Amino acid sequence: LLLNLQYIPSAKLVQVNTKWRKTREESFKIGVNSGFWRSHSYQPPEGGEEVRKIQLYTWDTTDALYIQPVKALGLAYEGIITLMYALKRAIELEFQVEPREIGVSQMGDADNPNIFLYESAEGSLGILSQIVDDVSVFNNLIKRAIEICRYSDTLYTAPASYDDLLSYFNQRHHLEIDRFLIKDKLEVLRNCTIVLESGTDQGDYDEHYQSLLRHLDKSSQTELKFLKFLYKNNLRLPDTAQEKHKDIYVMPDFYYEKERTWIFCDGTPHDKPEVKERDRKQREAIINKGEFYWVFYYKDSLEEKIKERPDLFKKIR
Repeated sequence: LLLNLQYIPSAKLVQVNTKWRKTREESFKIGVNSGFWRSHSYQPPEGGEEVRKIQLYTWDTTDALYIQPVKALGLAYEGIITLMYALKRAIELEFQVEPREIGVSQMGDADNPNIFLYESAEGSLGILSQIVDDVSVFNNLIKRAIEICRYSDTLYTAPASYDDLLSYFNQRHHLEIDRFLIKDKLEVLRNCTIVLESGTDQGDYDEHYQSLLRHLDKSSQTELKFLKFLYKNNLRLPDTAQEKHKDIYVMPDFYYEKERTWIFCDGTPHDKPEVKERDRKQREAIINKGEFYWVFYYKDSLEEKIKERPDLFKKIR
């Protein structure tokens, strides 16, 4: 095992601006009445306007990919930082997107950081999900990274340049980026095998399928049709069946834990007006809780509905 990759759809990213770069005090000063910013050394005169200390933050919702290099890969801090920008650049070239459309940040341990990639363009680009949906995409990105680093050019001896890994966006890491630190590691990753796993430990695929069958609503042919379709096509199965929502009086048919997505398989009883209204209220409550739902209606084409959520229903085997 060399890398752990976790795709996070619709991740909520919160960025906090804690302080001025040149100060130790973690806050900004602002006048309560005027709304004017004050310098960190500002002290209000006696009887003057009250000043409060605040921190600034912004947030966005986007798709993200969290990459954890394990010790077996043998990369120190500078190597992980270099790999981070090599992957970012590879994604930009492979999918023909602008540098500002793919964001990247180091996370976790300061000495052994993890890599956090996210789509920073407005709306989902649908790029990062492809890395976990198709095992060949990651291998292609590694090959692209090797090309970017230009190891075959014997006359090029610099650690990095603006023609490959350096950019305006990573200036604070320019002294740490060194393409030679990841040369052997990229060769290893190019020949590695990607294994897709489900969100929770489900054990054997066939055993988990049988377990879900035992928990189905025996009167629902729609649930059975949905589950059989997933199994027949070797698609990822739900984590649980007939699990009650803790905060809302509702029992959806299935649940995908990592994506916090509840699955409803609506048969003919859901055609009744009073049932439709109840469904609307319950599912609105799920969204208000910051969770998600997906509905298979018995008149829908199940094959087409499945295609709507490749992050949920990806091939397992």
